[in-house]
Amino acid sequence: SFYYKDLALLDKTIELDLHESSHAVSSRRLKPGHAVRIFNGQGLVALGVLGTATRKRVSVEISSIDQHKRPDRLLSVAVALPKGDRQKVMIDMLTQLGVFEIIPLRCDRSIAKFRDGSRDKWERVAVEACKQSQNPWLPVISEEVAFEELLGDRDRNVIYAGIDASSSTDIAESFDDLTVLVGPEGGFSEDEFAKLHQFSVPSISVGRYILRTEVAAVAVISSLLD
Repeated sequence: SFYYKDLALLDKTIELDLHESSHAVSSRRLKPGHAVRIFNGQGLVALGVLGTATRKRVSVEISSIDQHKRPDRLLSVAVALPKGDRQKVMIDMLTQLGVFEIIPLRCDRSIAKFRDGSRDKWERVAVEACKQSQNPWLPVISEEVAFEELLGDRDRNVIYAGIDASSSTDIAESFDDLTVLVGPEGGFSEDEFAKLHQFSVPSISVGRYILRTEVAAVAVISSLLD
């Protein structure tokens, strides 16, 4: 698969950008006439064949374009950031699972920070994960949000992941759109737990053991998939 964000339903011929062109010719060693799959991350998927194929310019002659429907149930994850490369692992896996949105969550016990440039890096990881999994939908990568601010967002149905939490997936499955909160490895603070209780936020179990943040995020989303 190759990513072309400007793909449109009426396109007949497109040109890949420099990065994708180089990948097609240098890494994949594709040549004119080879069949390729193109996606725009917004549900459009095209099939075509290579026309021009150089390291700096690859054109694709489109034979068909399909618009894929979003899943009826949209799952979002608001997650305290793990350290270093574990962020990439988390984004890769959540994208493969088909999450709708990934929200960096700032908690009392957060250690890693969402820095300038983090969003661009996350989006690049998500594109590669979509290529690998053939998921036609890129997740929305949101700006960092504070714990209390997210709880106060009345447009969201929120549930939080916990150890031996009492709620089952039945509660979560009653929502069409759901945002799951995943705290840092030190857990939510006492003040944050008080706010979860204040807002009557239900919980969902991620098992009996303390998981790394990225594992907890993937585990809870996996448990909620249809």
